[in-house]
Amino acid sequence: MNRNEQNWGLLCAGGLAALLLAAIAVLALRSGVPRDAALIACLIEITLQTLFGFAVLWAVRSSGIAAQLSTFVDHGSPSLKSLGVIAPWLVILQIAMGASLRFKMMGAMSHVLGAMLVGAFLLYYATGVMTPAPQRHPARTAAAAVLWVVLAQVLLGIAAYVVRFGDTARSGLPDTRIFSILHIITAALTLGATIVLSHLVSNCSTKQEASGLPSTGAV
Repeated sequence: MNRNEQNWGLLCAGGLAALLLAAIAVLALRSGVPRDAALIACLIEITLQTLFGFAVLWAVRSSGIAAQLSTFVDHGSPSLKSLGVIAPWLVILQIAMGASLRFKMMGAMSHVLGAMLVGAFLLYYATGVMTPAPQRHPARTAAAAVLWVVLAQVLLGIAAYVVRFGDTARSGLPDTRIFSILHIITAALTLGATIVLSHLVSNCSTKQEASGLPSTGAV
């Protein structure tokens, strides 16, 4: 791919990601969807966020930063590659649970428990990548991005629940929709960062036995 094709691909991917993120924000602004349209609205939100995640991956691949990267040894058991296969699907599942909660198709407890489990998994996965990845390696940068965006996602989720169940009129707390919209947007950013991290791990990590080290027995 020459430089012009690379720039054009980056421009298209970045524009698509921006449009999808704007569409996610507009959908998040809508309050009160008829019950018979809740399933359709839920599927639209999940689809938009998933497409955004892959648009971010397209942008990263078009930028060329993922080309000819140095490799690092995967010391993990299970392996980082296997965790990278699971991680995006868990984020998509959590996005689906969040959309179902927002459109009143499920209760809050399942979403909260799912958020705790998925958040813990992503923290384990990201820190597992940061340990062997060299300084300034794109995989290390992507892992740090996952850590920060997950932290923001959790804090915004907590803020949304505190404001939602508090007396906003008497306490002076801001409108819950502000935190809910930011929470939804950071969910899309979490998926994008996770997909990029999994792509980089798949391309750059090598198993211990491939590096001449004793096998961990990980897949």
